[in-house]
Amino acid sequence: MKKGLFVFATLTLLLGVFNASALAQKATPNDRFAFLQQIYFENSTHRYDAYLLTELEAFLRTQPSFGQNDQILFMFADVLEQQKHYKRALINLLKIPVLFPKSTVRSDALQKIKQVLKKIKSGSLLEQNETLLSYARQPHYFDSNDEALLDLYNFLFSLNIPCLRRALLNELNFYETRCSARQSQEDLVLYLKGSLLQQLGEFAAAEANFRELGSLYKKSPLLPRAYYRTALLDYKHLHKFTDAQNTFLRVINSFPTDTLAANAQFFLAELYADSLDSLSAGIDNYRLFLDAFPNHPWAGRAFKRLTFLLFKTKRHEEAITLIASNLNAHADDSTFYALVDSMAKVFRKDFKQYKYAARCYVLLASVKPQSHKAPFYLYTAAKLYLQKVKDRKRAKEICLRLQKAYKKSPYAVKCRRLLKK
Repeated sequence: MKKGLFVFATLTLLLGVFNASALAQKATPNDRFAFLQQIYFENSTHRYDAYLLTELEAFLRTQPSFGQNDQILFMFADVLEQQKHYKRALINLLKIPVLFPKSTVRSDALQKIKQVLKKIKSGSLLEQNETLLSYARQPHYFDSNDEALLDLYNFLFSLNIPCLRRALLNELNFYETRCSARQSQEDLVLYLKGSLLQQLGEFAAAEANFRELGSLYKKSPLLPRAYYRTALLDYKHLHKFTDAQNTFLRVINSFPTDTLAANAQFFLAELYADSLDSLSAGIDNYRLFLDAFPNHPWAGRAFKRLTFLLFKTKRHEEAITLIASNLNAHADDSTFYALVDSMAKVFRKDFKQYKYAARCYVLLASVKPQSHKAPFYLYTAAKLYLQKVKDRKRAKEICLRLQKAYKKSPYAVKCRRLLKK
């Protein structure tokens, strides 16, 4: 019994001594900073590089508000450079003038940025060197370090420099794990991460970030973009077609005035026609797109796809009516004019629909009678009516029109020869 009490008392005493010792030896951030600085100055042979990389990054993560983090960043970036991690070194050097505009190491950081830029062999980065240096030199004033960091990350993302994508993604992950109050603008962080992951080809991880944004930040201004990017990834890369369909519809119905609603409508039509095996739904949605967004940059693509689907489903009269209405609406658009020209060739060579190909050529000549190609279009139409459609009367009408309007054209002579045959 006495022996047991003695052991218990001894253990209690040892634990008490240990706890008191631990409390007495608890290092402050200043102590930790002083020690890391000492190791850094002793590191002329680089024997402590691995230790410093681990401990300096840990310090930045656990002490994000420490007053001398500019010097921590400079030491961290210097060791990264020595280890040839130039891209990470560049980003951490850029933090110094952005987060600490009055730092005593600011000018040294700017010089080191120039030095590191020369070591990164990338054409896309070389083109942006002056932009990066200009951003670093300009005065920066932010209410918080979080705001400053996000401005830097957003700036780097906007430059779209491929060689920096992985390093920037690592920075965003680092930002999320810093030991501070709840990070601001987490929706922006998720959006940037999702975009970078998509650019890096990590599609499932990208989609998960966009979905997290859509799920957790219902009032975010980035919500339409997050939904749209989710749907596009599900459609193009992950082959989750039903999920893509539902999310495209969510963008269209929930954000009808957003510019992405038009894009979502276009891809919904593509999805129906190509992946959900519903040509009629594809046709209906291409029509919706063209009716709602006639001046959209993708109107030509939608017109071509819709026309193709109408011919594929043997709705030939609808197809030629569509061509006529759109050609008239876009008479001044040379690209649209060329598109109808290519469609006429498709109807003639691929679909063997010679009557509708001929009608396309007549439409082209009618919409732009001053074009140097108008006589050629009329002659081609007459030839198709005569030789393929076996409609000599219509061929003769077109030839007479050509001879009257373009008397000096060599195609007027060809038409006379054609009718003689």
